[in-house]
Amino acid sequence: MNKFIKIKDKDLFLLNTELLGLKEAQLWIGPNPDGPIDNNDERVLKERVQEELEKDKPDHRISGIEAVDLIESEKFPNWFEVNTSNWQSGIYRFNIHSKAYIQAPNGTKLRSIRDGQYSWPSSSDEDLMNLPDEQKQFLYLEKNKAGFCIRIEITEDREIKSAGDGLEWITKWPEIKKEVEEHYKEKMSLTKQTE
Repeated sequence: MNKFIKIKDKDLFLLNTELLGLKEAQLWIGPNPDGPIDNNDERVLKERVQEELEKDKPDHRISGIEAVDLIESEKFPNWFEVNTSNWQSGIYRFNIHSKAYIQAPNGTKLRSIRDGQYSWPSSSDEDLMNLPDEQKQFLYLEKNKAGFCIRIEITEDREIKSAGDGLEWITKWPEIKKEVEEHYKEKMSLTKQTE
């Protein structure tokens, strides 16, 4: 797969269903466009509860962690449609994952850690590094070394643009991946200690 995202129009972008190999998924939108500042699970869970309570307020904007259901588009087969007409201008980081406890054919294995009940996109190092540059520019490296996500900017005039930093780190991905694996190894050992 050499294209995982397409900007289709103002207020509309598409995500490739092959990211997971599923016809239904969820769009995960992170709370901070610059990425998580740490790996404090307890703080994250408290923030999620608060964000859920504030979700129905009239001035609510997508800025907290949210999961939006996605179904394969009838108009664009093999793509999920994401309508951003209710997103305010700004920078958003997001990804897609399976619904809870569903293993995606092209996704990560389900795990007993925070957010491990979802299967997230997984691609080979070679596929990642061989993406066209315009696609790499949508990828954003998480600052807590937990992996990477997709990041876009919605401008004041509703243009959707890439806002990632993939061109800066993708060639170093095999090395960075070792830190990501270490991150998950540590989280798994902490989970086992508290069970």
